[in-house]
Order: sequence, then structure tokens, then C-alpha cells
Amino acid sequence: MREVILANARYWLQFLQNAPKGKSLPDADLHGAAKAIEATLRMPDLWDSTKLLARALHPQMEQRGFWGDWDTCLQVLAIRAQQQGDEQAEAEILVRRGVIQGQRGNFQSAAMCCQKAWQLYRRIKNKRGLADVFSQLGDIYRLQGRFWRAESLLCAAMRLFENQKSVGELARINNRLGLVYFDQLRYSEALRRFLDAEALSRQVSDIHGLAKVLHNLGELHRRNRDLEKAFTYLEEAVQDYLIAGDEISAARTRLDIGNVYLKQGEFQHAEIIYLHAETVLRRAGDSLHLAIVRHNLGIVYTHLADWDEAEACFKRALEQWQTRGDIWDEANTLGEMGLLYQLQGEIAKAKSYFDQAWQLIRKNNGAHFELLRRELIERRENLFL
Repeated sequence: MREVILANARYWLQFLQNAPKGKSLPDADLHGAAKAIEATLRMPDLWDSTKLLARALHPQMEQRGFWGDWDTCLQVLAIRAQQQGDEQAEAEILVRRGVIQGQRGNFQSAAMCCQKAWQLYRRIKNKRGLADVFSQLGDIYRLQGRFWRAESLLCAAMRLFENQKSVGELARINNRLGLVYFDQLRYSEALRRFLDAEALSRQVSDIHGLAKVLHNLGELHRRNRDLEKAFTYLEEAVQDYLIAGDEISAARTRLDIGNVYLKQGEFQHAEIIYLHAETVLRRAGDSLHLAIVRHNLGIVYTHLADWDEAEACFKRALEQWQTRGDIWDEANTLGEMGLLYQLQGEIAKAKSYFDQAWQLIRKNNGAHFELLRRELIERRENLFL
């Protein structure tokens, strides 16, 4: 039996290693490789085969959105690595768990995984591993709004990758640094980083990495109100994601295409885009982006005067923000609900929602909090005009 399990693991490892880079594999193949890992895990002496197979399968499982099942498998793999005394493998697996937890929007758990990996890599003096951790943890801190820490870690990762002349990783770091600046409204600095990331991604023919950069460039131009360029970049990003077999990231990018339509006042077009994205994101269990699409649908239905549907969408988004502890997003949705009630003539109720939003963010630092506070002040002043 051992020889059969080992031969099957070797078959799937070779299959994954020979698969076209960046292309998605059929579900049946992913299921076969996952079953091979399950079988090798039953035999501790096959640990080397197990970890190699898991390393090869991870990009596919992340890209296809099988996050729940794969996270469970990674937990088991991390325990096995610890039992085997394989600190290198344990650190790698913890970073992968951090990636998956981040994709699922569980940023605190993602940070904990990466911090454990950081300790292991520092103990075994693995500089490449430390660079990977700094990159991933920097992106997680950005998503938590801890921008100074995020920038420091990403710059540290860049120095390490420059020493290793790793072009693909440098592309990823530039893209992530661009997002750090973008989230702080430092758009000129963000643009420089995104353009560097685009050039480096094209240099190494990384379709999936290029799609991420094009998405960010599209969103940057949308924020700068250059809607024609925004459409061009976002549509190209969707096509590249689909070529790479990443339907989930394509759906996330379509959210921003919907936002362009929303900005232009084309509410029916925006609704169609959002509803299509919602179907994909619900199937993937992407709670973060599901909350975003429901918030946006609430805005669409507000403009279409479909009050009941708007309220239902906002409430579903609000539940998710409260569960996740996302204060800015919760306040943002409360503000939109206040506007909804104002348009219906329910002034006291509108004021109550604006006040709730204000109380949530009145002491928070950061450019995005300040922008939201100014918006709330303006909306409260307009209540009694």
C-alpha cells in the first residue's frame, strides 16, 4: 500500500509541476491531488512527498477559491511539520495559511500565522523566507490600516528581494507598496509603484500578477475620475484573470467596473455587474467582498428608489462589518442608510444613523477616516436645509 500511495503522490507532483504556469486546472485534477495529500498524511514517513505536493497544489487552491477546505488541510500540515521537527516546512505552511486567511478576510488570524512564520524563519536564518513573510505581513497590515508598519515591512522585503534579483517578487512588492500609498490617497506615489509593477510583471510574463496591477491602475484612474482609462485597465484585468482561471478575482475586479457605472449614474448597468459578481463571491464564501457588493447594491437601489431592497442590502452589509469589526466600513454603510432614510423623508431616523456613524469614527486617525467624517458633517448639515 505504501508504494502505491507514494507512486500516486509522485504522479500528481509531476502533473502539477508540468501544468502551464498561471492556468487553472479542472476540479477533478485538484481533487485528485488533494486526495493524494490525504493519503500521504496517513504515513508519517512520506512527509517529504507530502510537503512537496502541498507546495505545488497551493497556488491552484488559492486561485480557485477553495479556501475553507484548503485552510483545514494547511492546519493539519502545519501540525505534521511541527511533529517532524521541520521548521522550514512549518514556516512555509504558516505563510500559506496567512495568505488563505487574508483571502477570507480574517486579517487577525492571517497576521498571527505570519508572525509565527517570522519567528521560525529568523531562528533558522532563512532570508528568502523572511522576505516572503515581510511581504505578506505588510499587505495584511495595510488591510488593517496600519500603513507605517506595512510600508516598513514591504521596503524591508524589497531590499531582500533586490539582493536575490527576484524580478517576479519585486513586481509583487511594488504593487503592494502602490496599494499602501493608494489607501492613503497618495496617488502620484501609488501610480509610480503600479507602473513599475506592470513593467516587471510583463518582463516575467506573469499573467495573474499583471492582472492584479492592471486592476489597481484601473481603480486609481477611477478615483482620479479618468473613467475611460479606468474601464480600459479594469476590462483588461478581468480578461487576464479569466485566462489565468481566477474567476474570483475577475468578479472582484467587476465590482470596480460596476463602481465606474455607478459613478456615471448608469445604475441598471451597475446592478447587473454587481449581481453577477455577487453570485461568484457567494459561491466562493468571500465574506469581505460580498459585504462590499451588498453595500454597493444598497447605493444602486437607493438611486432607483427601491427603498426596501436598498435597506435589506445595507443591513446585510452592516451585519458583516459588525461581525468583522470593520469600523470604517460599518460607519460608511450607516452613513448610506442615513441618506436612504433622508430621501424617504424620515429625518429623525436619518440623523440617528449619521450620529451612529460619527460616534464610530470620530477619534480614528487616517485620511480615509477624515474624508468620511467630512462627508458625514456635510450630510448632517444638509438634513435641515
